Amino acid sequence: MTKVLVTGAHGLVGSLFVEMFPEYKFLTPDLPDFDLTNQDSVYKTVLDFNPDWIVNFAAFTDVNAAESGDHTPESPAWKVNVEGVENLANAFLSDHIIHISTDMVFSGTVDKPGPYAEYDKTPDSPDKLTWYGYTKNQAEKVIQKHGGSILRIIYPVRAKFDGKADYIRGALKRYASGKMYPLFSDQQISIAYIDEVSRTLDAIIKQDAKGIYHASSDTTTPYDLIEYTLSQLGVEPKLEKASIAEFLKTQPNPYRYPQYGGLKTINTEKELGIQFSTWQTVVEKLIGQGLSLE
Repeated sequence: MTKVLVTGAHGLVGSLFVEMFPEYKFLTPDLPDFDLTNQDSVYKTVLDFNPDWIVNFAAFTDVNAAESGDHTPESPAWKVNVEGVENLANAFLSDHIIHISTDMVFSGTVDKPGPYAEYDKTPDSPDKLTWYGYTKNQAEKVIQKHGGSILRIIYPVRAKFDGKADYIRGALKRYASGKMYPLFSDQQISIAYIDEVSRTLDAIIKQDAKGIYHASSDTTTPYDLIEYTLSQLGVEPKLEKASIAEFLKTQPNPYRYPQYGGLKTINTEKELGIQFSTWQTVVEKLIGQGLSLE
């Protein structure tokens, strides 16, 4: 059996990958026994398990906390997202490492809009990024220098997961409780169907593929996404629209959210021989798997 070390395997995305592919022999270490920011802990885990592949889902993903905190290499986001990735790369001699990244390594601004192709150049400066986005940007450079692969995703979604609400289930929960706020109708986003993210990882491993890959849908807006989801659930949507362009004017960092994000998958589909669903089809598949308004 191919041995795969999976960091962050108990989270929203990693847990489904492990669940979907029992043909792999997984090691899924977690705190406190495994600490990505502790070099000795990482080295010992990698040495003891001697994996054929490493898939790194682990990350500091609280964008608000990263943005409001320290923007230096002493920050938790930098320690986990950059130094933690360096620890993995240094401990693992093989280039069979897949790092999960995000479209927030790009700015998503009017002058540099998405959706982004797999080999679009990422910015070298943090000037038009969130601190979270910049730490993920720098982590990609660590992986590329090591010879590993990168899989970018955006707003990962699945039908059910007790541990964390995703982009769609969180919105449905707010709607059902009467706490839905106005949704951006001028923001361009993609979503990533975690089932397809998992199949993409499997394809990279089985094909020993190298490079940068994307797993996402085509683009939509938050308003259109949730309106369509509610209508498919048989609910007559009662939503209000908001403008991200106006919202960003009120933020300390005017680049707090990408206005024109999203990920293209043309190269990934061609290289790996897979096909990604449209965002409408993703919603329909989620409902078929049990997604509901409750």
